[in-house]
Amino acid sequence: MEILVCSLPSEQARRQATFGQVVERDVRCAVTGFIEKALELLLQNHLQAGWNQRTDGRRGWRNGYYHRHLSTPYGPLRIRVPRPRQGAFDVSLVFDRYRRRLPDVERIIRHTYLLGVGTRGLAGLAEQIFGGRFSHQCISLLMRWLDEQLAPWRKQPIELVYPVVYIDGMHVDRLGGDRVVMLVTGQRNDGVMHVLGFCVSAGEDCLALLEDLRRRGLDAVRLFVSDDSPAIHAALEQVYPLVDWQSCSFHRLSRLRAAVGATAYRDRMLAEAACVFRCPSLGAALDVAAAWRVRWASVCPAAVYQFLYGLRNSLTFYELPQRWWKRVHTNNPMERLIRTLRQRLRPMGCFHDDPAIERAVFGQLRRWNKIKLTHNT
Repeated sequence: MEILVCSLPSEQARRQATFGQVVERDVRCAVTGFIEKALELLLQNHLQAGWNQRTDGRRGWRNGYYHRHLSTPYGPLRIRVPRPRQGAFDVSLVFDRYRRRLPDVERIIRHTYLLGVGTRGLAGLAEQIFGGRFSHQCISLLMRWLDEQLAPWRKQPIELVYPVVYIDGMHVDRLGGDRVVMLVTGQRNDGVMHVLGFCVSAGEDCLALLEDLRRRGLDAVRLFVSDDSPAIHAALEQVYPLVDWQSCSFHRLSRLRAAVGATAYRDRMLAEAACVFRCPSLGAALDVAAAWRVRWASVCPAAVYQFLYGLRNSLTFYELPQRWWKRVHTNNPMERLIRTLRQRLRPMGCFHDDPAIERAVFGQLRRWNKIKLTHNT
């Protein structure tokens, strides 16, 4: 039987730890002394007089000190803050009034949160690094800075042309019941994809989102790509009735695979069905589909009927130039984005409300440069 023995730290490791503690202590002392010196100079400038200096322009007297605990990137500091006898003096050069954390601390906390760390885990991590107490409610409040950028982004006009637009949704856990984040992304002629808008709803309801995008200037769309969601299709027919709709071919093949089941001929049947979406023209694709139906209708009629029902909706991409075919016959570009987004949101746990979900989604998309703060650049 193998026995694991925890090795004690070596003498070299203990010396390095001691040296690190000394450096950390001296750095904190140096930073504390620098801040206190700056505060003394600010008070001297406010009073227009130094210690025990009698001048005609003196504007008050000193009144001792009070201590403030401040969280900094160098660790927790205990600052001795001078105060005048009457009134108050401006210390905003060092920190704002009532502030207990330097801006760099809040910036690091926000960035760590956007890396996918939950609020409770981030609160414990911040206590270990910066000292002091950071509740998960405090972390949530710090993330509200995203509201200042989310609101104007949702109102800015869309002036660029996106010939192909993808629509899909993802489920997110929330107190009181899960929610669906509906995402709309647009692909330019050069292949660059941007997130044009998103919303949080109880189901795959994107009608209001599409109406808002059209009001902001989302026109000249040649093709919408999504799965076979009835809610998405109904919203597109109402807001963009003249624009073609492409049903994702990958989802159609996935349903065929599930309908066929674990049979010996499943892979061969799927491979031949996939050839429908790799033909040089729409007519050739319909001919291949007809030949495929003749070959497999007697073997698995239910699966064949399911695959062919509404097949023309999955062949709309043939109406575009051939350079677009590979990118638009599936919803895979949106699926990749959602998969990455889900990996970041899952460690954050269950969200408290819809605005918290919107901040998390917007922060992630902005960090990946999938959201442009101006659409006309």
